[in-house]
Amino acid sequence: MSIRKNIPQCPKAPGIVESENVRVYAIELVTPMFGGGVSSGVNDPCLPIRPTSIRGQLQFWWRATVGAQYATTQDLRAAQSAIWGDTTMSSRIQVHIDSVKHSTPAPCAFIEWDQRARGGQGLWRTHWQDPFNGHDSALPYLLLPPPNRDATVTTPPASCIREASFRLTLKWQGDIDFVKQIEPAIWAWANFGGLGSRTRRGCGSILCKALAPKNLDDLKVAWQRFMPESFPLRDWPTLADKVLQRTNENPGDPILVWNYVIGKFRHFRQGLGFGRNQGQQPDRPGRSRYPEPETIRQVMNQRLNKHPRQKEIPDDAFPRAEFGLPIVFLFQSGDPDDTVLYPDNDSAGKKRERMASPLILKPLALQSGKAIPLVLHLRTHPLTGVDLRLGDRSVPLPTTTTIRDPKLARYPNAPLAGSSTGSAIEAFLAFARSEGFTEVNR
Repeated sequence: MSIRKNIPQCPKAPGIVESENVRVYAIELVTPMFGGGVSSGVNDPCLPIRPTSIRGQLQFWWRATVGAQYATTQDLRAAQSAIWGDTTMSSRIQVHIDSVKHSTPAPCAFIEWDQRARGGQGLWRTHWQDPFNGHDSALPYLLLPPPNRDATVTTPPASCIREASFRLTLKWQGDIDFVKQIEPAIWAWANFGGLGSRTRRGCGSILCKALAPKNLDDLKVAWQRFMPESFPLRDWPTLADKVLQRTNENPGDPILVWNYVIGKFRHFRQGLGFGRNQGQQPDRPGRSRYPEPETIRQVMNQRLNKHPRQKEIPDDAFPRAEFGLPIVFLFQSGDPDDTVLYPDNDSAGKKRERMASPLILKPLALQSGKAIPLVLHLRTHPLTGVDLRLGDRSVPLPTTTTIRDPKLARYPNAPLAGSSTGSAIEAFLAFARSEGFTEVNR
């Protein structure tokens, strides 16, 4: 069989040129991305950045920005379907990605058994990998907790993609006003959202220089451009009129800035002398100052003698549910049994499995590639109830059980003292202000 010689090389694919109905954006990761693949929470090594995932992100931010003008969910759905499509009509927006470059997915940590620990009894140890392994890094607080000391490790730590870049192309059909109807969603996603899972805690944060602000003044200008009006609270999350930024320091490396803002959140929830008491040993914190442990011990009727009732702390409240659900409660001492807190049932009586946090904590990437810490509270209706489960069984809660209440801010050393209403989110925002964050209004 003869072989042809001098076969010319294939020509390069033609570049995409912006036109009246096309926009092209260069995007890169600035923090590691978890998930993003077909399977929830798992990196896809072949197609790590999927157009369908970006489309879903853009639709969320479209509802949070453009969608805020609609008064009812029916009006919102009709407007969204007209642009993004639904089961009866195709989308007028096409999402394409190309020029994808990414690092190989790698575990964020590895776990090994240390037989020498605890006087020869042994202990599972978690060894975090870069960038989660810095001295006193707060970033592991975002990820899976270390296993119980006597547990068997059956699920390895999650993998992440640390570096990635790609080109995003949007094409649209018809007479869509791109600046008013689409660009606000892209702007909000690029600056406040991200790729993959746990984006509301800064994972998968991105930089798009075409949409990133140069500084805070530039952010205000863009905010006024893309959201010129304020609207009432809706039945879906919408973008607030302000954010909290730490403005008295120069922008820094995105990973360091991310660690900083997460460190503030960790301290608010678990910090010694704030969220927990000092322990009797340097490497072991004391008891929580929040009501959840006392509440669970009360409803489960399980308490060891070494954990007597802290009478000043309420035992009928779950304030940290406002930060997002579910919450897994693991008591190292074995009292009480491990439980999981979920949101209460929906209007149809069906059990709900999660409630996304309305609080976004992340590094806001600037055009320079540096970042500043950002705290953004999405506008949502407050959580009205919770469901504490032991396995598949709901644990009965007293009728006095609350999520927000002024009494939660009044007892001695209450972490929620910064909120007059006893709201965990309000208290955290007040704490952030006390740490040098200031409001930036649009």
